[in-house]
Amino acid sequence: MTDFAMAGLSLRERYWLITGSVGPRPIALVTSLGSDGKCNAAPFSAFNYMCEEPPLFAIGIDLYGDESHRCGERKDTLNNIEAGGEFVVNMVDEAILGPAVRCGTDHPADVSEVEAVGLTLVPSLTVAVPRIKEAPIAWECKLFKVLDVSRFRSIVLGEIVSMHFRDDLVDEQKVRVRVDRFHPIGRLGGPTYCRTEDRIIVPVPPFNQEGKPRV
Repeated sequence: MTDFAMAGLSLRERYWLITGSVGPRPIALVTSLGSDGKCNAAPFSAFNYMCEEPPLFAIGIDLYGDESHRCGERKDTLNNIEAGGEFVVNMVDEAILGPAVRCGTDHPADVSEVEAVGLTLVPSLTVAVPRIKEAPIAWECKLFKVLDVSRFRSIVLGEIVSMHFRDDLVDEQKVRVRVDRFHPIGRLGGPTYCRTEDRIIVPVPPFNQEGKPRV
């Protein structure tokens, strides 16, 4: 085994080791509105659901890094969420992976990434922020809390207030996502992504009264 103590690593080194270890990570393509009314879109893979009651999820948002011409600035997504209190999480599948990744370019704050990459905006039902038409699933969200864990990173807790599904992705009677038809893209380390088409089903066996799990 090769060992690393976090105290001896730079922020960039920690980032590469942590994000290379945790995968595949889901991708949230977050739309938010700036003070000028332009719609911002940015992908985040430090993202996952946390709770059903209330329905919460977390997104980790850092500052622009030293690879950016906006090094050290807060990201527009965080500024917009704090100012407006609303945003939309658009899930990423293979059909929109390319545009979603290009939304991660460090555009100036007055540029709408959605327009720049050719995606389509449609109105949401309960929030002012539009969602992305091409996304297979979209969550309309309100800000629950921002945790400023350091000067480099904030964790946004969002509350889901409404959901949209492509028609073939949901069984309305059972209120279930048809996971066999949903093919989200996962992110691995760096610019490496994976498809989710090779699947196995491994149910958890119930515990029987004899003290042994059923198989």
